[in-house]
Amino acid sequence: MRVSQMDESHPINQSGSLRTRAEALLNAMPDEMPTVSTKDVQALVHELTVYQMELEIQNEDLRDAQVRLAHTRDRYADLYEFAPVGYVTLNRDGLILEANLTAATMLGADRQKLLQSPLSNFITRESQDACYLHRQRVFSSDSKQVTEIEMLKVDGTRLFARLESIIFEFEGQKGCRTAIIDVTTQKHAESALRELNINLDQSLSNRTAELQESIANIKLFGEAIAHLREGVMFTRDLHDWPAPKITFVNNALCRLTGYTADELIGHPPSILHGDATATETLDMIKSELNAGRSAAAEWISYRKDGTPYFAEVFVTPLFSDDGKRTNFVSIYRDITKRKQDQAALHESEERLQLFVKHAPAALAMFDRDMHYLAASQRWLTDYAINDEDIVGRSHYEVFSNIPEEWRAVHRRGLAGEVIRKDEDQFELQEGGKRWLRWEVRPWYLRDGSIGGIIIFTEDITKLKKIDMALHDREERLRAVLNTAADAIINIDKRGIITDANPATQLLFGYTQNELIGQNVKILMPQPYRDEHDDYIARYLATGQPRIIGIGREVMGRRKDGSTFPVDLAVSEVDHLGFFTGVIRDISERNKLQREVVAIAEEEQQRIGQDLHDGTQQQLAGLDMLVQTLFERLTTISSPQHQNLAASKHTNPSGDGESNCDLTECLDITGKILKGIRRTKHDVRDISKGLVPIKLAPEGLMDALRELASRTEELSGVDCVFKCERPVMIGDSATATHLYRIAQEALANSLKHAHPTNLLIALDSENGQPILRIADDGIGIDPKAQTKPQSTGMGFKIMSYRASLIGANLTITPVETGGTLISCKLFGNGQSPGK
Repeated sequence: MRVSQMDESHPINQSGSLRTRAEALLNAMPDEMPTVSTKDVQALVHELTVYQMELEIQNEDLRDAQVRLAHTRDRYADLYEFAPVGYVTLNRDGLILEANLTAATMLGADRQKLLQSPLSNFITRESQDACYLHRQRVFSSDSKQVTEIEMLKVDGTRLFARLESIIFEFEGQKGCRTAIIDVTTQKHAESALRELNINLDQSLSNRTAELQESIANIKLFGEAIAHLREGVMFTRDLHDWPAPKITFVNNALCRLTGYTADELIGHPPSILHGDATATETLDMIKSELNAGRSAAAEWISYRKDGTPYFAEVFVTPLFSDDGKRTNFVSIYRDITKRKQDQAALHESEERLQLFVKHAPAALAMFDRDMHYLAASQRWLTDYAINDEDIVGRSHYEVFSNIPEEWRAVHRRGLAGEVIRKDEDQFELQEGGKRWLRWEVRPWYLRDGSIGGIIIFTEDITKLKKIDMALHDREERLRAVLNTAADAIINIDKRGIITDANPATQLLFGYTQNELIGQNVKILMPQPYRDEHDDYIARYLATGQPRIIGIGREVMGRRKDGSTFPVDLAVSEVDHLGFFTGVIRDISERNKLQREVVAIAEEEQQRIGQDLHDGTQQQLAGLDMLVQTLFERLTTISSPQHQNLAASKHTNPSGDGESNCDLTECLDITGKILKGIRRTKHDVRDISKGLVPIKLAPEGLMDALRELASRTEELSGVDCVFKCERPVMIGDSATATHLYRIAQEALANSLKHAHPTNLLIALDSENGQPILRIADDGIGIDPKAQTKPQSTGMGFKIMSYRASLIGANLTITPVETGGTLISCKLFGNGQSPGK
């Protein structure tokens, strides 16, 4: 049995490799070898030998293939490494995963350092966006993407490159294979070509002699001329140009003019002229041509449809070998777009010059050598430059003593840096200071290089002074707020506390941090707390105030929960969107008012008691005496008494009884008179206690003089009133309060100081009345001057009365012993109410 004749379904034939077929063969062999004849064994050995030879041949072929494959791989590696273009493999983030030697050489970098570096490190700033967009297109498309960018070598040298990239996928990761082709030479050639084209006009004029030498060869270039971009026209030689007939036009001239060649040939060039064509220009060209020279000019030509356009024309005479002029060649260019661009550019430059000149700031533009290109009028004015035509002059020539620090700033700007200062102080030569805001920044040419710098300066001296004044004002206001005795709080329109002065912290017991950011209702007890938010919302919606701008007495709540009465005044700062509240603790004021009311009630009770115990008793006694007198007089005047008196009149011995009645009536009348005088005196004393001052400007002086006399009489202490010049107090209420202050001061001194001498002085200083009460007693504690709350009720009442009339009350110890109380009025002695 031959192995080659096995069925195709046999495991050996189903195997894909020698090893697989061998394993399959072994597995297919039966456990017991079948009996094989000698002939079959020999055939099988022969076939195995043949197979062995075939395997050796195949092995030899495989070794040859591997060698060729290795050579091919080496050639491919050489082609890859030394290819004329750079190859790099990038991931999605633009990191270089692989790079050939050409890429490393092209970028001037070591290949190992090149790997894992972003390709963007080798891209110029101007081409970063183009490179990024190119990579995005590569990863979003299966087709090859191409772009041109400017790259940057490690040494800083730039080169132009074209990137050709395509996406690939390996082991589930997408990457990008990019070919970097150096097109720097091509770009330079294109730039040179553009420069050559730009300089064509000058070249045409400069090479007239060469054209004359090459006139014989022009026909050889006829086809080339026919396809030039510029229009070309040949005319015959006639002195009265442009009368010569046209002999040749190229396709460009036909496209430019709208005529066909047949419509132009045989006609003079004047067919392209019109009413707007300048005759003086044509005469100039004619004169130049007659002199044997080439001519160039710009004029308005007309197309076949009558449309005018700007044409730039070069006309050159052509000569034969013997020097005879034979033809004229004219080159036409449509420069309408250039004219429009020039007009627009000129207009733009004029606008720019106008803007720069009249800019409201000092502005100057310089080239790289610091020569003026433009300057605003403000620049000339601010820096006292009388010569307005400074364009082209050196900045260092105009300002020869410019400091080195400014020159350094200029150099930094020319290096590409933007330098600015919002506030810079300068000492002026004539004295004083000047504040400037300035900026130096580079400006760039079309190729991206720095063309020079722009300097902008603004004199902010006035603004700085205003700012410093505002700062000083703010500091003064802050000092006022910080030292104010009243609590001052700012809240926003949501009722949130934004600021609070130290008095607020002392008054309510909260720290600054505990107040800021909290709702102001934490300082309010119920029911004000619940009503506050609704009140603000209602005020903002309707604009109707209940407290704002009016003021109100409310209750405050301290941190410890205690409540106390306060005067609240709220004002709105509408343009800043917040409210300011001034809070004054009126606990002492209310207490003082209650005590004053209590004292007034006690005074009323005393007056009532005096009236009851004195005047009323005296009036009762007088009433009894008047009743007795009335009865006696009634008895005397009765008819019985008259008859009895008449009978006694006839009897002289009865006159003694009549005289007795009369004497008794006179005695009663005398008692009544004394009682009336005594009652009148008591009533007068009581009335003086109620209204001690006469309703006259000099009443206070009289009242104080009498107060001194009565005090000395009652206390036995020497009390003197001193008033060297009249002091008139026109307001009786003010005079009464001053009198009560003096009265209270004397009472306190007698009660607490135990003086031996008292002085009441009334004077005026700078037209302001001033009352002084002095004693030589034991004096007061100096600390009581700064702690009124520690003094007695007398001082509080005096201070209260002084505040009612707008006066300043002070208590100071006397160096030699004793106390001086001064009460100085402000104004003309009129009470605040009047």
